[in-house]
Amino acid sequence: MKDEKTAQILKYLFIVIAVAELLSHAMEWSWLNQFTKPLLMPVLLVYFRKGLKGPVNLSFILAVFALLFSWFGDVALMYVAQADWFFLLGLGSFAVAQTLYFFSFKNAKTQGGGDNFAPIQHVFNVLPFVVFAIGLLYTLWPSLDGLKLPVTIYAILICMMALGAVYRNGRTNTESFNQVVFGAILFILSDSLIAINKFYAPMENASIWIMGTYILAQWNIINGLLKGYGRG
Repeated sequence: MKDEKTAQILKYLFIVIAVAELLSHAMEWSWLNQFTKPLLMPVLLVYFRKGLKGPVNLSFILAVFALLFSWFGDVALMYVAQADWFFLLGLGSFAVAQTLYFFSFKNAKTQGGGDNFAPIQHVFNVLPFVVFAIGLLYTLWPSLDGLKLPVTIYAILICMMALGAVYRNGRTNTESFNQVVFGAILFILSDSLIAINKFYAPMENASIWIMGTYILAQWNIINGLLKGYGRG
């Protein structure tokens, strides 16, 4: 009961910090952004732990580390204007986070019988992500210069993460499945906006759209996983 009350407090605290983070971009208050952005993932991580009703399992541990590497990425990307290598550091941190999320989804508690997809279903599962990744890379390719390889690898990893979410179908409850998939798609959208804004064409209010979709992505993934843990 105590953990449930703490989780509720942390939920509202996260919402307050998220709103303040978006406000910092809307009002161009860099001083506020320096405070709010580094707080997002630590608060979400503690909320994740306090909201866990079942036993600690491998999927949970992997998701915890995904949040930690997301935090590394968040902090690194705050300093991109100071040195270009901070972008690579952030990209690498999020690449690790996507890999950890993929294995977290893969190791989530199963209900059995969810892995028997018809061959044509595998095509329908994979094809949208392949088409999207190829289309995005084709659009960005002329502007990537020396970042072609790392950006390509990252595009593959984030699509794998989303596929990991899709392949939870039948292995968890519907509510958990839908929320994690929604979060994974939002994650792809957020990172695509970063790439488009940086390499293709600067967007108006880009930071608000990027952080808004990113915050919702992490929130939905974590809450979706919580709804799947400890249920038969």
